[in-house]
Amino acid sequence: MIIATHNGKFHADDVFGVALLTHLFPDAEVIRTRDPERLAGADIVLDVGGVYDVDAKRFDHHQLSSGARDNGILYSAFGLLWQHYGKDYCEGDDAVWQRVDSRLVQAIDAVDNGQDLYSLTDLGAVPLDISEVLGLFNPIGDDEDFDSQFLVAVALAGQLLARLRRKYQTSLAAERDFLAAYKASPSKAYVVLDKFIPHGGIATKQSKLLFTVFPGATGHWTLQTVRPESSQFGSRKAFPEAWRGLNGAELAEVTGVPDAVFCHKAGFIAAAESREGALEMLKQALASK
Repeated sequence: MIIATHNGKFHADDVFGVALLTHLFPDAEVIRTRDPERLAGADIVLDVGGVYDVDAKRFDHHQLSSGARDNGILYSAFGLLWQHYGKDYCEGDDAVWQRVDSRLVQAIDAVDNGQDLYSLTDLGAVPLDISEVLGLFNPIGDDEDFDSQFLVAVALAGQLLARLRRKYQTSLAAERDFLAAYKASPSKAYVVLDKFIPHGGIATKQSKLLFTVFPGATGHWTLQTVRPESSQFGSRKAFPEAWRGLNGAELAEVTGVPDAVFCHKAGFIAAAESREGALEMLKQALASK
């Protein structure tokens, strides 16, 4: 198989497009050219050629036929490829495909088509986005050439795409595990997890949930409050004021839990050495005013 894209200066859309395709077709040869005869002989062509035709495996976006998303973002070559090959890359997981699309692909599409994604605050600091990062790999100085640097950029894009896919595969699996545990909980005010599951975002979406309990990384059992929706900080119900800022024996005396470990001074996290101790603290927190 031959995968063809344009030569010369590269951008995030052709770099990520080739990273996507070479993952799916690892034995493919990649050529960079604008020669019509060489393009005609390629199996897949992206970001060059003036044609968007899925059946012919032509994925250029520099013509009106390439279209736009419902939100108005125009497709780049990467976006067109993601619509056709992205679900294969995500191993058929539609939710993962959608999250990668919304977090990465759409931004690359917009930047490549000259569409502004944000306006600066009064701070005036301009973030370095992924399109600019990959653009930095274009030759700087006479000791670099476009084709060699393109391969460096593709390797980086391949790693970033794989990490993002893995992140969403893991986080979505964690959400499913969390929701199963919450469904089995005897009360919608709390959930007790048998293992640590990243759950901040999904916990906040459960409108009646106040506390989560789970084994922490240090071996203690952690109690954590749930943030209100649309809030980065805060708690729907904080731990009792009398606990806050206490550690060890002081907290044990106040709670009556011998193995109580600590309670943060802001009242959003606490811990006990055992599951039983954590559940007793949970019982008290639920009953507190």
